Amino acid sequence: MNNKNIRVRYAPSPTGHIHIGNARTALFNYLFARHNNGTMIMRLDDTDRRRSTDEAIKTMVEDIQWLGIEWDEGYLKGGPYGPYRQTERMDIYNKYIDILLKEGKAYELYYTEEEVHSIREKLKKEGKNFSYRLLKENETEERRRTFKDKNLTPAVVFKVEDDREIIVKDIVRGNVHFNTREFKDFVIRRTNGIPVYNYATVIDDALMKISHIIRAEEHLSNTPKQLLIYDALHFPHPEFAHISLIFAPDHTKLSKRHGATSIGEYRNMGFLPEAMFNYLVLLGWSSKDDREFFTKEELINLFTLQDVNKAGAIFDINKLRWMNHHYIEKLSYKEIMDRAKEIGIDFSGREIGFWKEFIESTKEHLIVLKDIETLSRPFLAKEFNIKKDIISELKSTEVLPLLKKFRENLSIASVWTKENVLSTIRKTGKSLKIKGRNLYFPLRLAITQSKEGLEIHEFIYFLGKDETIKRLDYIIKELEKNA
Repeated sequence: MNNKNIRVRYAPSPTGHIHIGNARTALFNYLFARHNNGTMIMRLDDTDRRRSTDEAIKTMVEDIQWLGIEWDEGYLKGGPYGPYRQTERMDIYNKYIDILLKEGKAYELYYTEEEVHSIREKLKKEGKNFSYRLLKENETEERRRTFKDKNLTPAVVFKVEDDREIIVKDIVRGNVHFNTREFKDFVIRRTNGIPVYNYATVIDDALMKISHIIRAEEHLSNTPKQLLIYDALHFPHPEFAHISLIFAPDHTKLSKRHGATSIGEYRNMGFLPEAMFNYLVLLGWSSKDDREFFTKEELINLFTLQDVNKAGAIFDINKLRWMNHHYIEKLSYKEIMDRAKEIGIDFSGREIGFWKEFIESTKEHLIVLKDIETLSRPFLAKEFNIKKDIISELKSTEVLPLLKKFRENLSIASVWTKENVLSTIRKTGKSLKIKGRNLYFPLRLAITQSKEGLEIHEFIYFLGKDETIKRLDYIIKELEKNA
């Protein structure tokens, strides 16, 4: 196929933030289109009118754009094959349903969904198989007349050929064989007038001249039904590529119980789009040289569907965090501040000089941008609250003398640098013959009220001389009171 004729599509149900799996599908479509100088289309499967609100659509678009995916045609862009929202294409769907009905490839069914469900359950209890076609054969003229008198719309059912072999030629999975014995006639338009996914997506893909359908493997079982519709309407087949599902580390389907599952959640936590872009592409695809870090341009140049793996991909949050840290370290302090402001981090508590030095000094500790809030909180707090369990841990015979001596040495320090603070700590330890953990850990507990965080000399430097002495006085008083 000539590359200029390559057309792919991303067709989400816009019900809010994009799931990790859907984002990966969008990325694979984007990279394939860009690699082949093709066209990427965005269309909206927005027939769930209750959930596909304007706000949900806006959120979905923001997630896609944040991730760095640009589409060429479709929603918000326009193009020659619109409209690009399913709710605006009902006349088109009905036109082709009329053709199927006229040619006897589909039939109307005068039963409500509730009635069908009731009959299906009754037959199941009796150990019998349900069949739309059998239901149609037993349909009476009286039923049809009553249906129309109530202004009810009949469902439309596609008629499946008996015992037909169907081969799905899949770029990722090879030839996958199905037989129509595995499924029976199926509904293509519900009684509410809304077409079902398996029908609407065929009409859209065919009329929009989609050349390659890249989607999750959970849609593979839908493909034989869709191919029957393609053939019934004499549409040419697109090429298919069904990519593996994304699993949690316990090899179960990724869900809320495993943590965040949407792009929006990771965005709000302070993950960078370039890190997320890079990581998601590696879920199911790998380069021939086993590299892990790529620019977008490199991925566009290297990506092929032939390098996509069949096996399920494991979403490892720790690897994503590691990768995000790598990308943060490459940013300047100003870039970090600008990105952090986008997710609502407030820098008004201290002057810009403080933040410049603080971010440059703590960059190696930043896994996500939200860590800036966690690390800077002690330097912005207006009150110093002593934790009772910390006081208990500091009740050692050598801690009180250590705190007093350090306070004394700190009070006469003339130059305020990180190096001088560290020198003061070491000088204190040497005079008391205390070193290692016995020196640094009590100071950390007393001044930070925490067992982890920045190096203690860095913490003291950013806290400031006056505030550090104030805290030491407070702790010393508490220890003397409890001695």
